[in-house]
Amino acid sequence: MRILVADDAAVVRSALRRIARRLEHEIVAEAVDADEARVRSEETRPQIALVDSRLPPEGALGLIAFLAAQGVAVLVIASLAERALVREAVAAGARGALLRPLLASQAGDALAELARTLQA
Repeated sequence: MRILVADDAAVVRSALRRIARRLEHEIVAEAVDADEARVRSEETRPQIALVDSRLPPEGALGLIAFLAAQGVAVLVIASLAERALVREAVAAGARGALLRPLLASQAGDALAELARTLQA
């Protein structure tokens, strides 16, 4: 699967790169804010996007709606305390959430499951 990672934290992007590689997926683009993510998505046409719920400058909801309209399967990265935001993200088109703190096994399982559903 071709993946876009949109998160302003380098440590999170690095962890998600390792998880994607382990699952034999390709990170085709990374972005540190929503504007860059839109541009990189149009350039690279990812199948999956992993998007930080607090992505600058305005948060993730607009980006999620944009990506979903392009046919990109989105997982939002959020904390357990952001339940309402996760519901809004799903309403905007996200397929689910990765919860902070990110555990490699849980993130890997969620990514693998999403990839399986897209390949079916």
